[in-house]
Amino acid sequence: EQRQIDFEKIDDYPEAFHGADMHFCCLGTTRGKSGVEGFRRVDFDYIVGVARLAKQEGCKHFHLLSSLGADSHSLFLYNKVKGQTETALTQMSFERLSIYRPAMLMVDRTEHRPLENFAQTIMRNTVQRIAPEWMTTPIDILARAMYLNSFTKDRPSIEILDNHALFRLSQQQTFTTKEQSQATNES
Repeated sequence: EQRQIDFEKIDDYPEAFHGADMHFCCLGTTRGKSGVEGFRRVDFDYIVGVARLAKQEGCKHFHLLSSLGADSHSLFLYNKVKGQTETALTQMSFERLSIYRPAMLMVDRTEHRPLENFAQTIMRNTVQRIAPEWMTTPIDILARAMYLNSFTKDRPSIEILDNHALFRLSQQQTFTTKEQSQATNES
């Protein structure tokens, strides 16, 4: 079920999180779009607020879309905030926390991002053809890996999946309808 919520008032929406065993969090913005304070607000405060409320309402498996280079000690704001968010979530003691660190997402955006568009053009025409797992992540690969990982058993309680792991996971066999139903019922 899809619900619209106000992230500034996240605590007003516990029912949106109640009873769900699993949550996928793909929130994020850029410093260019939101400024330094806005970036931190979305990429740290909102995500940590969502995770806290999800945990409070019974979430067992939380999926976080982070980024390649996430490091709470980085000198770069983007990587530092992503790392701080990961650290905050690891301290929440979910039964299982899956952190995805893709490389540059290969996605067609409606908004104008000149530097990203330029970098994607170079990546599409060179790196992606030679070594696709090296610096790019097509969004269909990411989505498939996240989906398949949600049904994968016997994983560590905290796992960080880098770009190579995303590509490997996305190439696994899909579940049959019966297997998918069984996995869902066991969760």
